[in-house]
Amino acid sequence: MRSRGEMKMLHLLVLTLLTLTGVLSDGGWGVNYSEPICAVRGSDVIISCTYFYPKSVQQLERVFWCSMNSNSGTCYDGLYVYDSDSTAASGDFKYVGDKTSNCTLLISNVQFSHSGEYKFRFITDVEIGRWTGDPGVTLKVAVVKVSMIRLSGNGTLKEGDSVNLTCAENCTLSSPQFVWFKNKERLPESGSVLHLPALTVRNSGNYSCALRNHENFTSEMISLDVKGPFPVLGIVWIVLGVILFMLLVAILAVVYKRR
Repeated sequence: MRSRGEMKMLHLLVLTLLTLTGVLSDGGWGVNYSEPICAVRGSDVIISCTYFYPKSVQQLERVFWCSMNSNSGTCYDGLYVYDSDSTAASGDFKYVGDKTSNCTLLISNVQFSHSGEYKFRFITDVEIGRWTGDPGVTLKVAVVKVSMIRLSGNGTLKEGDSVNLTCAENCTLSSPQFVWFKNKERLPESGSVLHLPALTVRNSGNYSCALRNHENFTSEMISLDVKGPFPVLGIVWIVLGVILFMLLVAILAVVYKRR
């Protein structure tokens, strides 16, 4: 007769085999997710999801969503962003699926901290009827950055030089549209490239960009400090100063000799 420890090991072995094959007696188990998602900070994101299980299952008892940011590779640690058995509010996460086949998750006001992998898990009325959709679905929150490409001139920026400022995001959004700011004021120009030909001192300032309709989340600023030609008036004052100094020296020399 097998000991309790042997029976437990046998039970775990059977469960592992079922998990690997995804099959019970009369059907399969599985979770289907949407493609990897790239989202804009501050937006609402829907993670589309469906799941299936054998016909022998009569009832789903519990459904979960977990973030791999909080779990070490598994979805069993109890750190869930949604748990159908919990009465506590789920914060930014809302389950808009059901206990039949729809496991869609809504994330509101997406932030950088929401980036990562998410997995759906469900438990049925069958003794070993539980399943985790693995691998999960990846959510990436777009970061907008601005960079400068110099088209002419070298060294310190000066009047007459030309530059392009380029705005880009770090994940593939569908047809992203960008807007531009100078010293936090919206510019009329739009598009991924801001072309600044024949710079003048007036082009000096702090530039940033953002995705259209998400202007509250701008990139870090890039500073342009355009040096102008030496002012003519400044040259005149220098010349006058030199002349006055020489006259003063001459006068002092004459006075000294007459002593």
